[in-house]
Amino acid sequence: MTLTNFVTIKSKNGMHLRPAGILSQIASKSDYYDIGIFLLYDGIRADAKSVFNVMGLGAFYGASLLLEVEYEEKDSDIAHKAFEDLNEFFESGYQNAEVPDDSK
Repeated sequence: MTLTNFVTIKSKNGMHLRPAGILSQIASKSDYYDIGIFLLYDGIRADAKSVFNVMGLGAFYGASLLLEVEYEEKDSDIAHKAFEDLNEFFESGYQNAEVPDDSK
């Protein structure tokens, strides 16, 4: 199964190293191990769990990317949580981006 949404790069600096690293940290959380998280941009599909793949997209300010979360039915709740976290990351423009702490 797949959840998809278009997300926009809202930071004037584009998807530089810091937000790409934070995005990869979110996507790589141990809870999300069994789901696939990908970004598609300009014909390239990148694994969001890899900071190098995210940086390799070359997404600049205003770019529209397709966010995909692939999962099996048994991982539905986890996939929806990941999808929510990642959409929030892009929606906020990651101006004060931090990895969400679910331990609170």
